Amino acid sequence: MIESHQYRVLRKAFDALEPGELVAWQGIHETSEQSRWAFLSPAFSSAAHRSTGPVTLLLFFDGTELVAVLSLQRSRGWLGKLGLFEPVGRELADYFGLVAREGVQINLQQALKQARIPCLYFTHLDEQQQRYGLAGSSPRIGLRTFVHPDGGEKHWELLRVQDKKLVADTERRERKLEKEHGAIHFEMQSSDPERVLGELIRMKNEQYFRTGKLGAPLTDSDNVTLLRDLSRNSETSCMGRLSSISVNGELVAAHFGLQSSATLHFWFPVYNDRYSAYSPGRILFRRILLASQQEGINMIDRGEGDTPAKRDFANHSHQYFKGLATNGPLGFLVGGLLRLAWKRQMLFTS
Repeated sequence: MIESHQYRVLRKAFDALEPGELVAWQGIHETSEQSRWAFLSPAFSSAAHRSTGPVTLLLFFDGTELVAVLSLQRSRGWLGKLGLFEPVGRELADYFGLVAREGVQINLQQALKQARIPCLYFTHLDEQQQRYGLAGSSPRIGLRTFVHPDGGEKHWELLRVQDKKLVADTERRERKLEKEHGAIHFEMQSSDPERVLGELIRMKNEQYFRTGKLGAPLTDSDNVTLLRDLSRNSETSCMGRLSSISVNGELVAAHFGLQSSATLHFWFPVYNDRYSAYSPGRILFRRILLASQQEGINMIDRGEGDTPAKRDFANHSHQYFKGLATNGPLGFLVGGLLRLAWKRQMLFTS
């Protein structure tokens, strides 16, 4: 353990965590307004540790009290072997940051030095993490839907006034889908998760192929294992949510996300291309919205990205940042090699 300002910093592997440290981490996560995201929960780190490789924790102590946790994973490939780390979950993480008690502030570079982490590259750092001393650059928009306190039904009726065209068009397409293909069967939590999640992964990869997305995350078998692991998780801090609409037994649209307390992370939505004319993604979102109060959801987080589809139902925006923090000569070298790799990738994709 080494002094970092007023904090002691301890680097630990996830599976070396003491029971008391795990309980303290869970307690901080449950009570933090700035970092109560599923991706920062012990449950998410536990699933990532089992599925995608060892998780490294930086534990911050004030005396004997655990006051903050930063969860990381070594990058894949040769840069990871040299000392490059990323947020836990790597490319799957929709949030990165410190789970910390109110009033905690750290110096990230100093903490990395004390924990002997040469280089850390991160994205998805929420703007609220600035209060903990974490900062980045290259801001990107993130969108959210705060559900009306009286529930999804009330929310939808108010939306009918605020965006009459969107509501009318969504309801028209929903009626048309039922008229032409039969009654819509909606499940907030799938009764056949193995089959539905398998179809979601297949359709998502087909979507990536159609749109030319290189290095799609669900083509990686470890990432698929992580999703399957999380789909079985029922902890309130990181509960797997697999929702779907279908007609005549055929999947029309599905979404796999994570619910942390009252927040639903809208993570992997997909639709059957055969039904694209009906805007099935909108129909599914509407059904989830209407069920939100019953499921204890008051906010639907769409993650990073400012697209028309995400704008449809959003009523709040925030900023994400990315950054590269280095420590010592090795960290400087790894950071430089990472930048060279980015330039090379841009040359090949431009």
